[in-house]
Amino acid sequence: MLYALKMATPYHISFACFECRKSFKRQVNFFGEIPKELPCPDCGKAATNLGRHFKPPKKSDAKQWAKVKFLVDHGFHFQKIRVGSGHHDTVPYPETLEEAKKFVVKYKQYAKPSGI
Repeated sequence: MLYALKMATPYHISFACFECRKSFKRQVNFFGEIPKELPCPDCGKAATNLGRHFKPPKKSDAKQWAKVKFLVDHGFHFQKIRVGSGHHDTVPYPETLEEAKKFVVKYKQYAKPSGI
């Protein structure tokens, strides 16, 4: 019962609008449906669900937003990637677009299929 109550706890999920280069959080409950996209509060276009662990770059940092968009376009929505037998070892996300290009090849088995 305690576990079920803990799982019902609402979480704040980050959504990113690549049009505005803006991120915002919305509270969701894991027992309900978690939206893949929400309308951006500024421009109204689709903002993508990037999970609980996403840390947005500054709005003015076009290079970092390009890297984030590249990762999302290749199925990486900032979910934790756990490697090794203990599942405690997580892979850090890349710092640059050049690193991201290598990252998507190396960890492609962890990418979300398109449409999810």
